[in-house]
Amino acid sequence: MSIDNAKTTLKVLGVLSIIFGVFGIGLAIAYYSGGHILGINVMNTPGAEGAQEAMTLAGIMLVLAVFVLISAIVDLLLGIFSIRGANHTDKIGPAFVLSIISLILSVISLILSFAGGITFSSVLDGIVGIVFGACIFWAANTIRKNA
Repeated sequence: MSIDNAKTTLKVLGVLSIIFGVFGIGLAIAYYSGGHILGINVMNTPGAEGAQEAMTLAGIMLVLAVFVLISAIVDLLLGIFSIRGANHTDKIGPAFVLSIISLILSVISLILSFAGGITFSSVLDGIVGIVFGACIFWAANTIRKNA
């Protein structure tokens, strides 16, 4: 593959990664808000039936918000550094490292989807994440070797 194709691939995937990162940050905010509101509603309703389950769900939503936020920030940074690395090949290092981190997070996500109950969407999300991260890794590695 030529370096020009790798640069184009890295730019396109970088833009998509920025979009996914921004969407993920919004999703993390929604999870946090939902967990927070659910927790407040349960605490303000004394003796409510199912309060323990609701508090557990609120806690899970807050933990999920943190994990989604971390993943979204990695995606956002990956997109920014991918575009920068495609435009300035001597600065491809951070995109290369973040692509490895993204691949690791995608593999962990796929493993957790198997542990938490297999659904088609969770497996598809994991596979798409791995392919996406692998394509960015491949393009960044091509630029790194040829630059």
